[in-house]
Amino acid sequence: MTGHPGAARQRRSPPANVRNASGVSDITHVHTPTPPPATSNQQPDRHFVYPSAAVSLAYQKNESHPMVDALLRTRVPRWEELNRAVDERDDMLDFAMQLFEGDRDRAVENYFRNALEQFGLVRHIARWRGPVRRMLDFASGYGRLTRLLVHQHLADEVTVSDILVGGMEFQAAQFGVRTLLSTTRPEDFVAPEKYDLIFVASLFTHLPAVTFTRWLRRLAELLTADGLLIFTVHDQSLAPEPFEGGIRFDSSSESRVLDVNDYGSTWVTEDYVREQVAAIGAGFACVRMPRELAEWQDVYVISPAPLPNAAPRRMPKGFIERFDVTAEGIQLAGWATAVVEPADRVEVRVEDEIVATTRTFGSRPDVAAFTGAATGAESGWELFVPHGAIRSFRYQIVTVTTFNRQGEERILFLGTLESRDGQTAREIANALQHQLELRSHELSTLRHELAVARHQREGVETQMAAMRASRFWKARERWFALKRGMKLTTER
Repeated sequence: MTGHPGAARQRRSPPANVRNASGVSDITHVHTPTPPPATSNQQPDRHFVYPSAAVSLAYQKNESHPMVDALLRTRVPRWEELNRAVDERDDMLDFAMQLFEGDRDRAVENYFRNALEQFGLVRHIARWRGPVRRMLDFASGYGRLTRLLVHQHLADEVTVSDILVGGMEFQAAQFGVRTLLSTTRPEDFVAPEKYDLIFVASLFTHLPAVTFTRWLRRLAELLTADGLLIFTVHDQSLAPEPFEGGIRFDSSSESRVLDVNDYGSTWVTEDYVREQVAAIGAGFACVRMPRELAEWQDVYVISPAPLPNAAPRRMPKGFIERFDVTAEGIQLAGWATAVVEPADRVEVRVEDEIVATTRTFGSRPDVAAFTGAATGAESGWELFVPHGAIRSFRYQIVTVTTFNRQGEERILFLGTLESRDGQTAREIANALQHQLELRSHELSTLRHELAVARHQREGVETQMAAMRASRFWKARERWFALKRGMKLTTER
């Protein structure tokens, strides 16, 4: 998300020994809705955002792209009707373009794939309470998620909020949602009602300590009696180096427009988050879901009421490690697990047709070590796709997916077979880079612990020296010397 929205840095590659596997802008005229009428003694609604007459799009409302179509066809009901418009100012698409080094095909597919992943997460948590009447998507940016909330009717009423006026204009025009312009100071943010569900992705990953708790408190105040507030954070394990005090804030972010002193990069400990929740009110329930968003950000759910039905989400994960073209066909191999339980299956689709699937998993103790879960020990898989199942390496879209036993999926690859070699090389490089970063973090932690140990040792040595120099210690030495001379003790 952008604005008082944020963006998830989604580097998800595991260590190398367990490797996972240019746009044209146009002007589209939009309808400008009529604002609520104002009487002579009444000002227009301060929360109503007036859309501009035209917006510049990076992706058109009805644009067809083979990778996006393949992604949406089997995953979104009435997928042809989904509004796919993406504003060119959307930092989420810009971040994806940077992530994939200007490859628009992969960036656009990644944009919509992340939207689907967020929607699945929100829908899962919303079911803890049942039907949602009112929902607030806070820090919603330019509506990457909003399009799905509206299209799939997750709530009876969807309101979005962001500090970026352009984002609010775009969403009001494209998705017909009510908009609330956010504020820099949490205390200045006003909403006309309370909400059953508030979702905040990648905002608290960017806030300094001075506003972290204040925004948490303000949003919690907008919940109904049993409402749910979902927000994401960067755990301390992702920080570039160890830190103290429960929170670390750096003045840097991917936003192109926001002040980095208000919106930088933030890492927190679990204890810190729980302390801030407790500071809001002792009765708040708090559930943590580690690495639940994009296998990167921790998800927290808090509520004024208990959360007895907080069912865990067992999203599968995996990686394609081998992708070989032989005379007979294509040989694929990798690993897949749902962590808390074995994966159900891995399948390969060409367009929408399943051409290979397996429920057989082999020994992979290295994956068990990487995931920290015993189920990873039996996660290795192999699949073979004959040449007869594929008509074109260049034009047909292939999807490799792993599923858990509840039917939820993780896409391991989506694209043309021709693009796979270059993607594999990039993923291997990313995996090696991620492994280097992990080792660097471990080294920083060890250095920090060594420095603490040295400081403690120096403190003890100083205390011992002071004791030996004291009159008491000297008297003690004379007393034991006398006892040893009389052969009454051998103690020193």
